[in-house]
Amino acid sequence: MKKTVIWGSREGFGSEYLELTIFNNEIKVNSTVIFLDDHSPYKVDFQVWLNHNWEMKQLDVSISNGKSLRLSSDGKGRWFDIKGQELHDLSGAIDIDLSCTPFTNSLPINRKKWRLDQPQEFEMVFISVPDLAFRKVHQSYEWIQKTGEKRKFCYRSDTYETVLEVDSYGLVVDYPEVFTRMY
Repeated sequence: MKKTVIWGSREGFGSEYLELTIFNNEIKVNSTVIFLDDHSPYKVDFQVWLNHNWEMKQLDVSISNGKSLRLSSDGKGRWFDIKGQELHDLSGAIDIDLSCTPFTNSLPINRKKWRLDQPQEFEMVFISVPDLAFRKVHQSYEWIQKTGEKRKFCYRSDTYETVLEVDSYGLVVDYPEVFTRMY
């Protein structure tokens, strides 16, 4: 199965074209994001490989500013750099949160079983773009509403809180004031 989505930025100029392909044992994501940051244009290409349970296997990111990053995971909370060295500061995190895309919100949403009004806590590898600095952060999601095929989740990270709307694939339709789905 293959799914294509396009998001537009609500914070300024920017958009994303993403292809999600689900195979028997693996999920692969290819995406290109373009945006302006402090009046500088950026193009971000990233690929994500997941197992069939939506657990991280590998992330590759390359940016038009020449920076790139590869992180791999065993899907159980152990992370490794491009040389295979374990990144102990990220230990325990299962998912990533790549700052330039709403896609990474789909990872915990699709990986977990949900019950209404039952928040779940997550350790995430937050990766800021365009500098590609990364660190472990705490986030939570709570399924709060279902309307037809769409669900709404309350998303919290540090002092930030918003309500995300996702489709039946767990892909963001509306991320208030940040992203909107265009296709």
